[in-house]
Amino acid sequence: MTLTSRIQNLMQALCQEFPERQDRLQLGFLAAINNESFYLYGRSGSGKNFMIGRLLSAFKKTRPLKIGTHLQERLENFEDYDFIWFKDFNPIDDITKDNVRHALQDRKNSTLILSSDVRPENAMGRADIADDITLTIYMPDNLSSDALCTLLQNYKLNDSFKVPEEYTISEEEKAAWADEIKKVTLSPDTMAIIGKLSELCIQNAIYVPISKWLSLANIARTIAFFNGRSETNFSDTLFLGTPIWGRSTSNNAIMESFNNIVKSVLLKDLAKVVETTYDAQALYRKVKGLLNSSNNLYETKEFNGGPCISYRITVAGEQVPLYVPLHFVETDEDFNPYNELRQVEKHVRCNYHGTSSCTISIDSAVKGIGLRNNNSRNGNNTPGKFEDFATLPTYILRENDPEVAKKKKTELEASQKEAQAQMEQQAKILRSLRDLYQSNKTFRNDLFCNLENFDKIQGDLSDIFNTINGVATKLKETLELYNTTARA
Repeated sequence: MTLTSRIQNLMQALCQEFPERQDRLQLGFLAAINNESFYLYGRSGSGKNFMIGRLLSAFKKTRPLKIGTHLQERLENFEDYDFIWFKDFNPIDDITKDNVRHALQDRKNSTLILSSDVRPENAMGRADIADDITLTIYMPDNLSSDALCTLLQNYKLNDSFKVPEEYTISEEEKAAWADEIKKVTLSPDTMAIIGKLSELCIQNAIYVPISKWLSLANIARTIAFFNGRSETNFSDTLFLGTPIWGRSTSNNAIMESFNNIVKSVLLKDLAKVVETTYDAQALYRKVKGLLNSSNNLYETKEFNGGPCISYRITVAGEQVPLYVPLHFVETDEDFNPYNELRQVEKHVRCNYHGTSSCTISIDSAVKGIGLRNNNSRNGNNTPGKFEDFATLPTYILRENDPEVAKKKKTELEASQKEAQAQMEQQAKILRSLRDLYQSNKTFRNDLFCNLENFDKIQGDLSDIFNTINGVATKLKETLELYNTTARA
């Protein structure tokens, strides 16, 4: 039996009839393997004691020290125990605080467990030990109906629970594994994720001691080790995106950004693509407009970086200028023109309907107050129902102008080259995304993989793939449009 199979069987045995808390038990196990401390938080009846009992059963000949709430003396010889458990921890007196600090300093090769229904930030803050606890593990308040029924049906089985002897871990094995775990290399992706996470903590004033970063990195190494790998990968860090950080504000800040941090590392070679997706729809509209429009030369003026048709309309007694980009003339799509502030005027909608005359519609909400009203300018009125307002012609300087025809031909040829080049680029991106997604899939079945974060990240990669695929499809339509017209 391989080590991975053995630990997998051990985890399955420990998690038997312990529904919807398996990931919490796994975190506790990883902490215990590395002799790290953790705070187990949950309401009364949430399964804290049950979980710790299961955790202790994973090890041979354990020497646990269980400390209750009524202790009134200072304890010594913490090094004689491999588990030190402060049950129902509540630092309401100096003796309790002193014993916990003493245990943290003198425990050597033992795991310190604090279990309580007091919120971690309150309990650890009062005891002044928040920076010394490696993990915080939250027990959920409730079970789903299916999990509850299963637990009720098999509750008596828990009385006779025992982990098969061949799966349990001896003190000698644990010590030997510690040496092997140290040899596991932290991959560049792992280092990048931890680095960006550290930057996030600095930005949000979340203090994480170096000793804690070392402990968390060692847990990532442990996950890789139990999966038979000599180097970590991104999936070994996914536990960092769970509420292990003690304070709720810290948890919220880190969990909100963690998956994006992981994606930025995985997509480091495609960062520009993800940030700015190519606008294939705009190219398609441009080519369609060039192919279907006439060669007329229209009267225009330069505005907002390009040639525009200028109109003036009167709304609520005020004359208002509007500017329509030339490329919309003779097209059949709805669009918003520019106003005199060089902004898109969302309360006006235009459409040429394939002609040179512009049909203008006005948002009914501003017809009575005008487009220059503060409410209109500040966007306080969300555009609602548009009503037909006017149809205004466009002045033609020259019909079938040869210079216009020449310019359109040049633009079409440039657009065709751009579409072809982008098709090749998007195809490369799609291949890279496909390969990344497929290579990641193998990690989903790894021991200790946080499936919630893993599936979210894979789902986001799939969404990015679909977006890029949509770009490629529109580029293909653009080339087909061009080729069909050329053949005709």
